[in-house]
Amino acid sequence: MFEGAAEVRLESGPSRCAGRVEVKHEGQWGTVCGDSWDMDDAAVVCKQLDCGPALEAPPYGYFGPGSGPIWMDDVECHGNESALSDCGHPGWGFVRLAGGDSPCSGRVEVHDGNQWKTVCDSDFGPKAAAVVCRELQCGAALPVPGAAHFGKGDGPIWGRELQCVGDEALLASCPRGSPRDQPCTHANDAGVTCTQYTGFRLVNGSTACDGRVEVQVLGTWGTLCASRWELLDAHVLCRHLDCGFAESIPGGGRFGRGTGPIWIDSFQCDGTEAHLGLCPVTALGASPCSPENDAAVICSGDAASLRLVGGESRCDGRVEIFQGGTWGRVLDDQWDLEEASVVCRQLRCGEAEAAYNPPKPQRGTGPVGLRGVRCAGHEARLTLCNTSLPENALAAGIAEDVGVTCGGSRQVRLVNGPGRCAGRVEIYHQGSWGTVCDDGWDLPDAAVVCHQLGCGGAVEAAVSARFGEGSGRIWLDGVNCSGAEGALWDCPAGSWGQHDCGHKEDAGVICSEFVALRLEDSNNCAGHLQVFYNGTWGSVCSNSMNLQTVSLACKELGCGDGGTLEIQQHFGKLSGTAWLDRVQCGEKNSSFWQCPSAPWHPRSCDDLQDKARITCDGNSELPGHQHPPSSCSLLGIAKGRDRAHRGFSFTLGSQQHPREAEVSPGKVSEETSHSSEQRPLHGHPPAAL
Repeated sequence: MFEGAAEVRLESGPSRCAGRVEVKHEGQWGTVCGDSWDMDDAAVVCKQLDCGPALEAPPYGYFGPGSGPIWMDDVECHGNESALSDCGHPGWGFVRLAGGDSPCSGRVEVHDGNQWKTVCDSDFGPKAAAVVCRELQCGAALPVPGAAHFGKGDGPIWGRELQCVGDEALLASCPRGSPRDQPCTHANDAGVTCTQYTGFRLVNGSTACDGRVEVQVLGTWGTLCASRWELLDAHVLCRHLDCGFAESIPGGGRFGRGTGPIWIDSFQCDGTEAHLGLCPVTALGASPCSPENDAAVICSGDAASLRLVGGESRCDGRVEIFQGGTWGRVLDDQWDLEEASVVCRQLRCGEAEAAYNPPKPQRGTGPVGLRGVRCAGHEARLTLCNTSLPENALAAGIAEDVGVTCGGSRQVRLVNGPGRCAGRVEIYHQGSWGTVCDDGWDLPDAAVVCHQLGCGGAVEAAVSARFGEGSGRIWLDGVNCSGAEGALWDCPAGSWGQHDCGHKEDAGVICSEFVALRLEDSNNCAGHLQVFYNGTWGSVCSNSMNLQTVSLACKELGCGDGGTLEIQQHFGKLSGTAWLDRVQCGEKNSSFWQCPSAPWHPRSCDDLQDKARITCDGNSELPGHQHPPSSCSLLGIAKGRDRAHRGFSFTLGSQQHPREAEVSPGKVSEETSHSSEQRPLHGHPPAAL
């Protein structure tokens, strides 16, 4: 990143005070595109060079074409800046990412011939993606998404292959192929997703597969705080490090304390991601990391010789075996529970629930690692079974891909709600998702679900298909939790799949860590910013708030992509709850929930003058992916929006449930606070202590 003003010079003119504008960035001179170039921009250059006032801002190519990268485009100076690099512009260089949720993800566009052009995905590979992320100072490239992942562009398409080696500093430095023979359409536009997390390692352990978790963020190594470190996150890390799966996540500083920064980012993986950078991450409201609270993991290590792919978790899916440095398919014609039991045992995924041959769309296409296997069912590893079957043993049937469903694949989720921590309860069991009947459904039952999902305590146990009717199986009925169980299926209930309910009785929950934004006293898209947390609306304080924070709040509210923060003139004591203060979003944040802030606390600010009031630029509807629940008993949630509140409208109601929860994990009082569990999109600058 730049430190100080970038040097400028005027080339190919009659004197040092007239010529083509060039700017020096990362030690290399490049030009400035003439798009929107005007007298205000020229005045800043003349001032920076001590050349007096600007007399003219000539059009494109007046002093001849330059060479090297085009460093700046769409420059917007006011005329009073001290240097050209202080003026607004989209970014440095030949490439940009458009259509994504941050400057570090989106459709690839290159600048050529005074216009931006999309790139065909067949001309753009992982090495080019790595160069783009490096040039944009966005970290490392994640797996390249499919064509037009960020939507179709419009306008011209770049017609050459980018043949990057991968170590280039700039995309403009990559070799380019000959013009393509076949046309490319915008349905094949290339995209890139970058991550700030450029490295992971385990330190102070006995092997490379156990130890304290250290994360490299844009070249800086630091320790990860364990306050929101869960086993599913650890599974993703172990897999990424080729260390199998996570056996445990020990606490108490078992692997010693680290040095350097402590990252307080909270990963919220579902366990199937290939990289932690693909997991949703949040930093909003995170508490400081306590001593001896560094994240750690013990991975299985050598158990990486077997894996399940294409399932809903690491414990179900198609079987693959690692042999000779390559992952290969396992094929068999008599695959049954004996073989499946060995696979589940080897992966420590509990008892085998099903053995099956995947349907055609889910079959593998790669090399075959094992063809034909017969197990007794008690073996510790699949390779200890009989794998040397004679050819005629397989002649009777057709050997096909094999899959298993283990008991460890069981999981719970909330669907069709306004956020990850509110919605209809669904359980994954025996390879399929199903719902829970609301007979006897109450707060202790809901508390177990919320705690299991890391969503704090239960605010309401919703009944009568509050979040819409599900489909498929109804897995549980008559659930009767005490509130202290570790998982919903540990509670007393009827047998799996036995019920007398219809989907109109599907149960739901609203957890304390469900979060939302609204504008109080809203006049269209202007008002006091409030956040819903722990079952209560509260103010957002304005201390340290910047325009990027306002912009992301407006985006979350469906009120455009920008706005202004109004300075309050009212003094006096602030009544009611104030949940957040010192929310400081950066330009690489893609969501309001990713921004670092002071910890959640119901008395974050006390003065009326600190209450944030914003005015957004837009007037659009709320984002389509967020809808408030239609009605509530503990929470009265109004349908739609009213004139007084822009966003979700919540009013506290009365308790309607016969029992109160005996435990409410994560409940915030005036003396305690903890971080939000709302799952945002991935990719944001880290928060460090």
